[in-house]
Amino acid sequence: MGDTIHICYSLNDIDGKYTKYVGTSICSLLENTQQHVVIHILHDETLTSDNKNHLLDMTHFYGQDICFYNVLSNPIMARHISNVLRVYPAKYQGMFYRLGVGMILPHYIDRLIYLDADIIVNIDIEQLWKIPLGDANIAAVPDDVIIRQVGGNVNPLIKKGFVDKDKYFNSGVLLMDMVFFRNHPQIMEDVVSFLEENDECKRFPDQDYLNYIFRNSCLLLPNKFNMLVTYARLVNVSNSQAICHYAGNAYGFNSADEFDIAFWHYFCKTPWQNEMTFMEMLSNLLRECREMVEVTDLLKLLLARPKHIIFGSRVLASKLDPSMDGIFYDSNEDESTNLECGNIIDVFLDIPEGERIIILVSKYYSVLKKWLIGMGLREDIDFVNGYALTLPGKKLTDYCENVVIKQY
Repeated sequence: MGDTIHICYSLNDIDGKYTKYVGTSICSLLENTQQHVVIHILHDETLTSDNKNHLLDMTHFYGQDICFYNVLSNPIMARHISNVLRVYPAKYQGMFYRLGVGMILPHYIDRLIYLDADIIVNIDIEQLWKIPLGDANIAAVPDDVIIRQVGGNVNPLIKKGFVDKDKYFNSGVLLMDMVFFRNHPQIMEDVVSFLEENDECKRFPDQDYLNYIFRNSCLLLPNKFNMLVTYARLVNVSNSQAICHYAGNAYGFNSADEFDIAFWHYFCKTPWQNEMTFMEMLSNLLRECREMVEVTDLLKLLLARPKHIIFGSRVLASKLDPSMDGIFYDSNEDESTNLECGNIIDVFLDIPEGERIIILVSKYYSVLKKWLIGMGLREDIDFVNGYALTLPGKKLTDYCENVVIKQY
């Protein structure tokens, strides 16, 4: 196994603001690990020279080593990533780089620890490194959040019976057998076929795929090796002696929260701690808080009105939570820009005022809004913008307006 611990991160940093999270994770790792460590960074041309130098300087400050690999300079990997982009947005391509470790990293590495950028290591990583894999090809921690989902929220892999519920793992921390990955380069091709055949698995594309191929060869680890911060907060678990995973952007500024304290403790030791970065982070946090409040207020309103009329795109409406039921009116926007509304107003007026509401799920919201107001309806009282409920985390922008509305 050798005396050197090999750690891997992968990144695609389109706006230049992602690398600082990788740096913070590396800082926490190096602060708590005594053994010799080599950091392997899988990246593309979006890694700036400044950010690369920051990673170099910080790693060398701790007397450790770091190596960089431009994934797309490898023709085979470049072709694989190009195929992945046929079925998944380019801004998330960095998550697939880790699947190419068998082709990219040196052959003398027989095992590897992969960490997501939103990981804070509060233990000596050697504790994970020295765990024997036995016959397993990878080791990972069961995903507490996915495992506890019920009803319409159950992960498609579990619902289809591909993966046992109790064995579904989180891919943010992986102990990997490099011999397996070198002997199975087709993994990069297989992930495209998997996503094409399982369109519903695109929410966690790399994680669902890894769960699928390693469903019978993953060693399940104790929770401390990948503690999901959001879940740990709910059940009041300490971050002491654990690898903490801030999935879902679980960072905050709560001085009484030990997870927030831990993140900022390590971030402040990195080259990225400056006034502009703090201002950007605070601005993003405030924006997310506003969006959370808006969505919460929207849900409260919809719960108070039992008679829902859902109006807009059939595709978008299908992405609403199953509990958000109601009469659906198709705006025809998936097929044409000549929008249709049917007898929606007549149906709406037949429902008692305190019970009715129209949920618009349409990319033409601004157009439909004007039309409904022209018919005497009031925004946020008689109708609401339900687009945020169909695309979690996306912005409500870029609506088209060159459409015609017709009644029939």
